[in-house]
Amino acid sequence: MKTLIIVESPTKARTIGQYLGDGFRVLSSQGHVRDLPADELGVDIEGGFEPKFETVAKKAKLLTELRKAAKDADRIYLATDHDREGEAIAYDLYTILNRVVKDDGVFSRPIFNEITKPVILAALKDPEEINLDRVEAQRTRRVLDRLVGYLVSPLLSRTLAGNRFAGLSAGRVQSVALRFLGDRDKEISRFVPEEYWEIEVTLENGERFSALVTKKADEKLIVRSAAEADGVERALAKAKIQVRSVEEKDRQRHPAPPFITSSLQQAASSFLGFSPKRTMAIAQQLYEGIGLPEGSEGLITYMRTDSVRLSEEAVEAAREAIRETYGKAYLSEKPRAFENKRTSQDAHEAIRPTEIERTPDSVGRFLTPEQLKLYQLIYGRFLATQMASAVYRQRSVAVAAGTLTLEASGSELAFDGFLRALPERREKEATFPPKVEAGQVLSLVGVEKRQKFTEPPRRYSEAGLVNVLEKEGIGRPSTYASIVSVIQERGYAVKEGSSIRPTLLGHMVVDFLAQYFSETVEPKFTAHLEEDLDRIEEGEMSRQEALDEFYRPFSARLGSLEAKIEGSEERPFHVPTDAVCSACGAPMELRYWKGSHFLGCSNYPECRNTVSLPPDLDAVYGSERVEVQVALEKAAQSAAATAPCAKCGGAMELRSGRYGRYYRCTNPDCAATTSVSTGVACPSCHEGQLVEKYSAKRRRTFYSCSRYPECRFAASDRPVKLCPSCEAGVLVEKGGELRCTTKECAYREDLAGGSPSAPEV
Repeated sequence: MKTLIIVESPTKARTIGQYLGDGFRVLSSQGHVRDLPADELGVDIEGGFEPKFETVAKKAKLLTELRKAAKDADRIYLATDHDREGEAIAYDLYTILNRVVKDDGVFSRPIFNEITKPVILAALKDPEEINLDRVEAQRTRRVLDRLVGYLVSPLLSRTLAGNRFAGLSAGRVQSVALRFLGDRDKEISRFVPEEYWEIEVTLENGERFSALVTKKADEKLIVRSAAEADGVERALAKAKIQVRSVEEKDRQRHPAPPFITSSLQQAASSFLGFSPKRTMAIAQQLYEGIGLPEGSEGLITYMRTDSVRLSEEAVEAAREAIRETYGKAYLSEKPRAFENKRTSQDAHEAIRPTEIERTPDSVGRFLTPEQLKLYQLIYGRFLATQMASAVYRQRSVAVAAGTLTLEASGSELAFDGFLRALPERREKEATFPPKVEAGQVLSLVGVEKRQKFTEPPRRYSEAGLVNVLEKEGIGRPSTYASIVSVIQERGYAVKEGSSIRPTLLGHMVVDFLAQYFSETVEPKFTAHLEEDLDRIEEGEMSRQEALDEFYRPFSARLGSLEAKIEGSEERPFHVPTDAVCSACGAPMELRYWKGSHFLGCSNYPECRNTVSLPPDLDAVYGSERVEVQVALEKAAQSAAATAPCAKCGGAMELRSGRYGRYYRCTNPDCAATTSVSTGVACPSCHEGQLVEKYSAKRRRTFYSCSRYPECRFAASDRPVKLCPSCEAGVLVEKGGELRCTTKECAYREDLAGGSPSAPEV
């Protein structure tokens, strides 16, 4: 008897293949084998939104191999992933292979959550049928995405870039994520900092400790000026300072639930610095199989899940491991179970190790450094779920000084509990105040007044964006990573340090969609569509009902915009700026053409004046207009407006293009170009100079040697001068000071040019 098993990836096929005997053949579909056509809508709107699926052209050779293997098989297992996409792939494989294998009884669908031999063998013994409701939910999602992408994208390109083939794209879910970024950016631009003063008092009663002034006459005290701070200091100097109350208590900190997709992505970003896309790629490797002495084994359960459920067997294994490794004191009194959110589909367990005996130490030598870090995170989080709570001893002291109240509080770890398995995640403990008693009189040692300003909200990190998507019900576990990566790949957002911010183009796309297709950037509407997909999967709603509800208003907006574009010469979308046209005095507008931004006169076509913009101009995209003037002035100060041409001796003028700033000769017979130099000699070859370059891939300016590719020295930040200490690097502005680019050199210098900090010898 010959048995064919088809999974999605070659790695998974190899891992499962080693568990089975000679009568089995395990092949991979390598993802989807059918999709909507690339060169047409592929959806029969009048015919109940029926999709027109066709086989993927590049899979022709693979499908020939699968058909041949299917003909020779007595049993065919469609063992793709247990989610909507996997269900749809299984159905497409059945549709294709059923043409050569007519007997439906040959096909079945094994379901498994981890790739280990016992689980795979059990799944093959008790297979299920293809879940057609889940397939229908996937089909509906694909049609929704196609309707938005195929019908809106050309209008977006035509309106913003003047050409329907400019390649701008409107994604149904990505656009909402982009709106979150844009709204936060505008919130930051509107923010006005407010001054306040923090007053810290050093007190003594045998032992010194610090307290903050928090109240006046039992009302919260906010000190708004230096004069008010001085007044508080004078009041403290005159007052009798006496302990009002001391409170001491123990606080328990409980372990977090086991990882689901979103929490894994957030933790990996916060603690390991991994992007969501990188996290999922590494998790996929751990899930599909790692080469161990006993063979290839999946180390974790399925990594696309929104359920915190754990199997009884896994919980008992974890508790036994805790008992043996840490002792009974570290074991929770009873097995912990965690409650799922209302919107959880609960199709899979939480993400956990497949075998608790495979500790990070025991398998670490078989893993890459990144794989080991992520496995340690997953293993520790799972183990912690069944460990005792950590206990912190807290002490709070309230001190009276006339009408003022001073407060000091702190905590110390009394019992580490589950933190024993997660030592890198311990909280930073506040200084523990000394033992004092109510009624004691304290001595005033000193007063420190610190001027501060309220800070704007922070931009989202990639993990923060995933968190808000999950909270708002946008997307599902299988889509979070792709949402975050796609908006960056399309040039709509860029990562800066740990934050992600929208580009000027990203802002323009969101504003255009909000004006003409508001539902595509409305979080509640998008979340409602996700709920409809869930209802279709549960068999409670039909595809046509969901798509009718979406398409009726959507179609009306499409027709309205198309009529406006065709019936008038007036541009249907404007982005005003604070710049003024130098030719006619009219306001300038932000525009986009062939991958670059520029300023165009709002009096077009009467006035055709334009101004090129650097690709990474630090403009502020506000709610009413784009503030570009200050950014342009700042950019102009960083380079001379003209320079002599080395080729003909004429004058070169500074210009901006899609690849950054450059000089171009004004002599039409010459037209030579050259890079903008920083004036800093290359510390590597000592022959060239460091010049401005622009990375279209990373969407940021960097600085490299003018002798590239002979010399490959490069720096991410603008060089100021050669490092006087090591002479192997350059000083760049970073963190409010000048730092050497050489990792081994610790030289620092104030921006003012003084107070150098030489490296320790």
